[in-house]
Amino acid sequence: MPGAAARSPARPGAPARVLRLAAAPPAGRDEPLLRGIFEIGKRSCDVVLSARRLRWSPILPESPTGGRGRSQEEIIEMKDVFSVKLKRRRFAGQKKGGTLLGITIFKFLNKEENKLTDCAVHLNNLSEDHCQLWFRHLKEILNGFQNRPKSLKVFVNPSSHKREAAHVYYEKVAPLFNLADIKTDVTVTEYEGHALSVLKECDLQAFDG
Repeated sequence: MPGAAARSPARPGAPARVLRLAAAPPAGRDEPLLRGIFEIGKRSCDVVLSARRLRWSPILPESPTGGRGRSQEEIIEMKDVFSVKLKRRRFAGQKKGGTLLGITIFKFLNKEENKLTDCAVHLNNLSEDHCQLWFRHLKEILNGFQNRPKSLKVFVNPSSHKREAAHVYYEKVAPLFNLADIKTDVTVTEYEGHALSVLKECDLQAFDG
């Protein structure tokens, strides 16, 4: 199947040039879907996206002999990514629009046994077309993970975790659900057996967990 044509700038914010996109890879393959230039960590990087991973390496200047030095490649497994957002600069109080700066990818890291922490990787590029194209492909890959929940029923016991459970949920957990576009219906329990009584009357088919 022939690939589709797409525009990709030679450097962040530069005029776009045409690249060829590979067709969707067969199952089990890791063929490139997109390739382009983003600024990551203040360095221009060659970035490649496949259905399984996102990888990039800094673009190094040519050496006096005409060759290029080898740069270390970094990789994000797409299965570890839980959210992708367009990154914009907005004025105080501005909720929509703003100057596009690039794409932010949110992923989980294994911090300790049975504990996770999250981190963000910023792919900076000022081209609206370039970022929208990459954003659509990244979202399509994430939406392809069928086992990920879209809607959750959440119970918070305010007496647990030294009576800080509600604070922990709303300050740390709820923002992650929001980033991952997971809808939640939250019940803060008020008495023993409250959660069970809610579950008996709740339409569980409306939730994924």
